[in-house]
Amino acid sequence: GFNKLSGRKVGVGNDEHVELSSGRSEEDGLQSGYKVVQSDEGSYSSIDDENLKSDENPHRTDELDVMTLTARERFHLVLSLWPYMVPLFTVYFAEYALQSGAWTAIGFPVDDAKARNKFYQYSNWTYQIGVFLSRSSGSIFHASLPVLWLMPFLQLLNLGLFIAVAVTHFWYDWSLLTMSFFAGLLGGGVYVNAFTRISADMADDKKEFALSASSVADSFGIMLANVC
Repeated sequence: GFNKLSGRKVGVGNDEHVELSSGRSEEDGLQSGYKVVQSDEGSYSSIDDENLKSDENPHRTDELDVMTLTARERFHLVLSLWPYMVPLFTVYFAEYALQSGAWTAIGFPVDDAKARNKFYQYSNWTYQIGVFLSRSSGSIFHASLPVLWLMPFLQLLNLGLFIAVAVTHFWYDWSLLTMSFFAGLLGGGVYVNAFTRISADMADDKKEFALSASSVADSFGIMLANVC
């Protein structure tokens, strides 16, 4: 007999099919979420489609429920994200050190507070334009992992350049805004490509957790830049 559906076997000659108690055929039973199978002894039973996960099913997923992981297992999972978190932390540390430090010490002339404020405003505007363009390019350009690591290194060099400019004035005119724009390109580029790579590289069952955990890295970079 049926486990979930009652029915009877109807035979016409050598042809047999299953008729459900509701008067629907076997095909209707399949559409309603059940599969009718015949055992070796000739009896019939119904199986819920959710239990039909087999190697023959292309949609089968042996997913890991992150909520069932222990604190130790989650910690190890977060540590495994370091290839993405280190670039995020580094690039945000460098660019916020630029904003809160080096750019505030540049002005034409430097001893004029209004001139310093003016350069700070313009450098931030050009920086934000660079961020907007690079973040908007996520669907066009996909950085490899080596390129993802190269961009924070270039941002650190950019930080060193502006510190040297603020101290020595060896390059001291409005053309410095081009490097502010470049800082925005690097910052936005690392942000969009880090999360794009996580989404592409991580298994589906870990993707949401990985994206959430990695977002902490840029916050720590900003905090350290403001402390320093």
